[in-house]
Amino acid sequence: MSIMYIFLVSLERKSQQNMKIYTSYFGNLRKLSQAGIIPVSIARWSPKWFEGIKYGTVAPLPDMLKGDITREQYIEQYNRRVLARLDPARVVKELTIFTGDRDCALLCYEKPGDFCHRHLFAEWMTRETGLEITEFGVEEDKPKETEIIEPSLWD
Repeated sequence: MSIMYIFLVSLERKSQQNMKIYTSYFGNLRKLSQAGIIPVSIARWSPKWFEGIKYGTVAPLPDMLKGDITREQYIEQYNRRVLARLDPARVVKELTIFTGDRDCALLCYEKPGDFCHRHLFAEWMTRETGLEITEFGVEEDKPKETEIIEPSLWD
């Protein structure tokens, strides 16, 4: 039995999967670092300067990135060829082990609001596990509460 195996089993037992998973982009690394969030690349090819964790398991396949398919084809292929082959519980377990159960952000290149596989992954993961995965630093638009206006005696 290797020392690495014992370490991973020990780490897995300690973990209670309390970590929060975010999505973000490489341009946000400084803010992620300041917040104590572990960056994890899920891009097919990470920037040469990126020295963090690389988790290519959820990256799009190389032929999907050539630009000769439509967005709809990309979504269909990503769902069928990447996500459908994954076990969501295993993905969570692996991320937990890789990050030491600390909050992490799954990174690629596109800015928030741009079409990207990380958003497809986050939606899938939430649907499959119930974990809420949000874009780091982006406030979700929440419906505003209806304001009740009391009638005035002077109107």
